[in-house]
Amino acid sequence: MAITIRGPADPGRERYVLELRVLGELEVVRDGAPVMLPPSRKTRALLAYLALTRRTHRRERLCEIFWDVPDDPRGALRWSLSKIRPLVDDPGCSRLVADRQTVELLTEALDLDFFDAQACAGAEAPATGELARAASSFRGPLLADLDLPLNTEFHTWLVGLREDARKLQLQILRALTERLAATPQEALPYVRELVRIDPYDEAGWALLISNLAAVGRGGEARQQYEAATRILREVGGGSGPLLRAWRTAQASATRPADRDTTKTEPVAAEPIAARVAMTSSSAQPAPPPRASIVVLPFANLSNDPEQQYFADGITGNLTTDLSRIPDMLVISRNTAFTYRNKPVDTKQIGRELGVRYVLEGEVQRSASRVRVTAQLIDAETDVHLWAERFDGDAGDLFALQDEITNRIAVALDLELVGAEAMRPTVNRDAQDYILRGRAVRLKPPSRENRAEAVALFERALSLDQDSAAAQSWLAIALTARALDSMADTAAADIARAEDLAERALAVAPRSSVARFAKGQVLRAQHRHDEAILEYETVIALNRNWAHAYSHLGWCRFMTGSIEALIPAQERAIRLSPRDPQIGLFYSRIGCAHLLQSRLDEAIVWCQRARNATPAHPQFRTFLTAAYALKSDNDRAAAELTEARGLVGDDRYSSIARLRAVDSWGVPKIRALVEATYFAGLRKAGVPDE
Repeated sequence: MAITIRGPADPGRERYVLELRVLGELEVVRDGAPVMLPPSRKTRALLAYLALTRRTHRRERLCEIFWDVPDDPRGALRWSLSKIRPLVDDPGCSRLVADRQTVELLTEALDLDFFDAQACAGAEAPATGELARAASSFRGPLLADLDLPLNTEFHTWLVGLREDARKLQLQILRALTERLAATPQEALPYVRELVRIDPYDEAGWALLISNLAAVGRGGEARQQYEAATRILREVGGGSGPLLRAWRTAQASATRPADRDTTKTEPVAAEPIAARVAMTSSSAQPAPPPRASIVVLPFANLSNDPEQQYFADGITGNLTTDLSRIPDMLVISRNTAFTYRNKPVDTKQIGRELGVRYVLEGEVQRSASRVRVTAQLIDAETDVHLWAERFDGDAGDLFALQDEITNRIAVALDLELVGAEAMRPTVNRDAQDYILRGRAVRLKPPSRENRAEAVALFERALSLDQDSAAAQSWLAIALTARALDSMADTAAADIARAEDLAERALAVAPRSSVARFAKGQVLRAQHRHDEAILEYETVIALNRNWAHAYSHLGWCRFMTGSIEALIPAQERAIRLSPRDPQIGLFYSRIGCAHLLQSRLDEAIVWCQRARNATPAHPQFRTFLTAAYALKSDNDRAAAELTEARGLVGDDRYSSIARLRAVDSWGVPKIRALVEATYFAGLRKAGVPDE
């Protein structure tokens, strides 16, 4: 949006032109030359507000909008107006009109590109050139540098106007892409921008896939399709226009006449095999996307046909929950239900829906008991990869339905990551390395495993520098080894993870993985209050992320709610009873018992934690303290020796050193730590200094 203010139409005088460019950071251009703006953000915001509202304002209202009472609002307003006046006034032409009561920026002969763009978008048949010029006037979020979140009224106005500008930009871009449908190469930049602005618009992604296929960029089309499925799963999309566009692109790849065999410039990070397939006369349809699955309607084996609703509920809930798992493409419930009561041929279903995996199951109810059986099948080989049986009390069917659904979703997440990581791949891309890194993270933590995961995610990021998934998982891996005392460069790891998480959130603010990464960074920085908000957001996006519940409980504990620690770990264990990192959940339960001097319970849980994750030093020191407080000195000494051998620094050389490297939250928790954990370590032989 640009505002052009012209001086009076006097043929004997030079005409002055003033532009206020507000799509992006605020810029003022006078007669083609940029003007230095006042450093005060509120002054610049006031200028934009006066220009965009185009009406008279009472001084009192402007003071209420921009300044607090202690700031001397009227004095601040006078000062800001004195800085604005030289920007908008010309000799003999005062555009800023202010008296003791009101302020107005006169808009004689005013041109606003925002409203010009609206007129262009609403015209019956605007020229393509006009649409292109209107699209080019959008440089970024409206007034991108003028956020004033503490000034609620201005902030509300700005957010609303930004959304208006965003919708207008989308309207113009859609009109342009329709106009250029016959020339996909020309349309492609506008389609890319369309997807960037509205990444949750499935039709936009479908258009991008179609355009890429049309210009012979098959490798990029596949990468963009996989990116789209990861993003759209957050809103339950990806199996409508996008899937149809992808199938069409695959079909066209098998027709030699439809392929661009003159393509010589490779797409960045495009697998060699994909480029070869595009120029080969015998090219086959591209394989299904990684971690793609359909949940077939669960069969009702009960004698009562009325129980079908319970089986359907399991199917629907599973479809929803699986769609929230990172890197998972899930076929929609409506499509899946077209296979109800039909013979199951998993290979055929895989080909028809373009998926690698099929989940099928059965529900049987007898009296007060319900049994649900689920099995995961590889659609390419018809091999059964995993099966599980879940039994429960039918007293509260909806609660049972939720619990079974959650447990299946978590188990499948672990199984699918492992299965994908094991698939042989000739030419690995970023997603291959992400899946392999995630598979390594499923192993019990050790210095070697943590280092291997970091290396794999580093490799993924090197292949796709803009991948929010690679950025997020690398941030998670870096903070994990720092938090687990398994890093030689913990401070540097945390600092880099913070940058990676911010970059990921900038492009994927609704990604549960990016939010989890941010929560991990905040927890590593001992900013537990802020981390709580991130973990709560993760759970809102993916209710089955067991570790998010565990970390949420830990952060609440660190802020003083010791009673929140054990229930959170119990919830995580219920969700993921076979979690490879279950030692963490056990350890935190043991810690809660230890700090409340319930030593027998502490020993039981800390032993479980040590046995599940023998390479974690802190799990052993919790056990050291519990043993020592029970006067089991030999066992305490043995565990302390093991812990010192596992950690990469001298933190267990003294209590003072341990205080320096570990944070224990609020004073209430620190007092409990001193009276139990540190007291036990002291009895085990750790000196004070």
